[in-house]
Formats: sequence, structure tokens, C-alpha cells
Amino acid sequence: MMQDLPALISKVGRPRVLLADDDAGVLKAVSRTLATEFDVVATVTDGRKALDAVPLLDPDVVVLDISMPGLNGFQTAEELKRVGSRARIVFLTMHEDDDFVSKAMRCGAMGYVLKTLAWSDLSLALHHALAGRRFLPSLTPLVMTGADAHAVQFCGDDWSGLDGVAAVLSSALHRGDTVATVLIESNRDVLAVRMKGRGWNLANVGTQGRYLIFDAEEAATRVMRAGRLHRDSIAEMVAALESARRASAAGPGSHLTIVGQMSAVLCRRGTPEAALELERLWDELTRSLQILTICTYPADCLDHDGEPELVSSISAHHSVISHAVRA
Repeated sequence: MMQDLPALISKVGRPRVLLADDDAGVLKAVSRTLATEFDVVATVTDGRKALDAVPLLDPDVVVLDISMPGLNGFQTAEELKRVGSRARIVFLTMHEDDDFVSKAMRCGAMGYVLKTLAWSDLSLALHHALAGRRFLPSLTPLVMTGADAHAVQFCGDDWSGLDGVAAVLSSALHRGDTVATVLIESNRDVLAVRMKGRGWNLANVGTQGRYLIFDAEEAATRVMRAGRLHRDSIAEMVAALESARRASAAGPGSHLTIVGQMSAVLCRRGTPEAALELERLWDELTRSLQILTICTYPADCLDHDGEPELVSSISAHHSVISHAVRA
């Protein structure tokens, strides 16, 4: 049977990308940025033209601006989903608000990139989308959309990612979640201050049974036996979290949100293989549970000589990827 030509080209060639933006300058700049890794099969200036071009060109990814004449990016994404397009959707926009990111996720988007970071993040977002992973500038929309996921946040240092962590936990507490942290002591202290600034006294939340605290250093030691990761210890930790979730005042249908640095601690100790195995097992053990896990990795816990490979391997064990916004 003869195969569709665009689909065949996609299988043997570079990923095919269609760009939609009403700014000709953006289309030109983004096309140039992507040219080394992708085939930009078309650039169009509104959503209607994108809908007309997709069935003809069969792109692997459609990159959409949000604010476009006629059909906006959200409407275009919804229509692509309705007609059964196989193309992954990535938004490229100036809108930073989490409400926009949440709406993009509800439209089926696999990526959301700010135009100010297009040069560094767009190609990365496209590769993650093609691999079936979401790439987001913020992880709070995971709570806002009710997504139970295994997410990772890469950040510059321990403290630079804590604002994002505080935003996620605050949103989760507002939703009625039980929350948990597996952080090193200094980060727990900073997080408590930042949560207080958002109106949450974590000590009080803890007395209500809604905040569980684990020490990342102790937990990383406990899950290792004779230099190897001990599956049963990890399973016990997951079981304890699941029990706390089900016993929550919100009932057995509630969610649990956990932020952890246990794998980062293992990387800092020079055992990245154990960190990767931990991520694999955690993904396996929590996949069917109503648990949102966010793993944080400061840059200094990664081996700089092999950083790209390690980051890629870590990402492969997560369904959502985020980078703390860079200055």
C-alpha cells in the first residue's frame, strides 16, 4: 500500500514544523532559529491559514501564537484537536500568566514557550513535545488543571526554584490537597518564609495533617542499601504518601502534591545512576495514583562534563519539564 508522502518524509527526515504568527518578523526569526534541527514546512499569519495548511503538509508540530486575527491560537488548537490532527501543539507567546498556560494545556498543548526565551527554549520544547513530554514555563498550571504527573524543574540553584515551588504548593493547598516536601533543611526554612508571604503558615498546615515533611538527606540515605537503590524503601515511602492522601479531610478522591530533592541529593553525592533509577521507580510506582510529583534539580548537582546527557536522561523519566525562568 502506498504511504502518504508527507508522513513518509517525516519518518525518514527531520521533524516538520508549521509556524503561525501574525508578526512577519517573528516568523522570520523563529524559522532561522529552528532551521538547523527542523524543516519549517510553512509560515502562516493566522489560525485559519494554519487549519488549511495542516492537512496538506502534515507537520509533526504546529507552533501557534495566541493573539492572532480571525481564529486565535486557542481556537486553532481546539479545531486541530477536533478534526483529529496528529500534530503536536506548542504555543509561542508573550503571555506569561498561568491562566494562559492552563488554557493551553486544556487545548491539548504539549509546550508553552515565552517569546523572550524562544532562542533557548523553543527547540527544546519541540523535542520534548515530539517525545510525548510537556514543556512548561511554570508548573502551577498542573495543579490548576488537575493534572497528576511526574514533573521536573531544572533551576540555577537551590533557592532560585523555590518561588515556583511555593506557587505550586500554595495553589495545591487552595485546592484542598495534602502537600509534602522532601527538601534539604535550608530549603525547607526558605520555603516556609516564602509560603508565609503567600498567606500559609506551614506549621499550622502541618498540625492539620495537610503538610508532610521529609528530609532529603535522610531519605536519600534510607533508600540506599550497600551502594544500591532499595526498591522496598521507595515503595514504603509512596505507600505512606498514598495513605496520607486517602486519609485527607478532603476525602479519598483528593490529590497529593509533593516537591522533592532526593534525586538531586543522590547526584550531589556522585551517584547519578541511583538518581535515575529512583526517578524510574518513582514514575512506575506513582503513575496510577492521584499524586503530582515535582522533582527539582539545581544546576550544581549535575555533572558539568556530562550535563546535557544527564539532563536528557532525567527528562526521559518525567512527563512534564520546566526550567526556572532565567534572567
